[in-house]
Amino acid sequence: MKLYTFSKGNGERLGVQIGEDMLLDLDEDHCLRNGVGLAAFSSMQALITAGPEALKAVRRAMDDPHASACARLADVRVLPPLPRPNKIRDFSCYERHLTQATDGAARMLAKRSDDPDSAYLEMRKRFNLDSLPGPGWYEIPAYYYSDNTTVSGHDDAVTWPAYSSWPDYELELAAIIGTPGKDIKPENAFDHIFGYTIFNDLSARDAQFEAMSTGLGVAKGKDFDGSNVLGPCIVTKDEIPDPYALTMHARVNGEEWSRCYSREARWRFPDCIAYASQSQMLYPGEIFCTGAAADGCALEKERMLAKGDVVELEIQPIGVLRTFIV
Repeated sequence: MKLYTFSKGNGERLGVQIGEDMLLDLDEDHCLRNGVGLAAFSSMQALITAGPEALKAVRRAMDDPHASACARLADVRVLPPLPRPNKIRDFSCYERHLTQATDGAARMLAKRSDDPDSAYLEMRKRFNLDSLPGPGWYEIPAYYYSDNTTVSGHDDAVTWPAYSSWPDYELELAAIIGTPGKDIKPENAFDHIFGYTIFNDLSARDAQFEAMSTGLGVAKGKDFDGSNVLGPCIVTKDEIPDPYALTMHARVNGEEWSRCYSREARWRFPDCIAYASQSQMLYPGEIFCTGAAADGCALEKERMLAKGDVVELEIQPIGVLRTFIV
């Protein structure tokens, strides 16, 4: 199932895709048939929290959709599938991304110098790039929290922060927790996943490298309104039996800049879920992101986005997540 949060002029609605281009408003469909709404259909968070019985109700609605509750996808506004996620954890799962991105950063920064070769070595040192990946990266699946209040969705325009002139995208797969759990074993981790979506971890690289020079994190490099782009929908996990058999694409203004393969991940969702759940309960609606895939950002290609660019991230069968940089 492809599940959407959308608006058609009456607030946030929960829908499921039917066929190629139709969306069934689940709460409206239930009201038309039963005279009353269903609490599980009030939002994506409510559906996830309600568990397997709620998904069975979705399937029953799909089998006999009420025509009056259907709309064309093109006629509604698609919102982030989880507009207010409980948490967003962004992991670093791809070794080749780290090595390529740090090298690309140093080379791009050095191009501004009269002596690029010397500047390249200096930039690696100044911005702590030689420390990545550190030995600890191979021991645990490292992550940081992304701001769950700065979420944007498909076809949104993100106003680039005034303090940055170096925009970048990061192509990531994200898993949504459906079943709560604590001290989860890796072999049981997939049982706790509800579904998957696409995550674009927009990054202000100039601000990021300044922050990294402190040794304390990325700070304003990834922390601004609209910086956490999710969508366009959540695909239930039965539709993606192996999330490590996916090909992912990033296009800028229609030109492919990145092609990535999820199979390259060093750390996988079972590793990440098991690690994060140590002595901590995971709750429905928490999001686990993989970090950029190898080749999954412009920095690795020594290219730079510009204001006015349109970024499209594609992972099938989830779809295409489009963002306008303004």
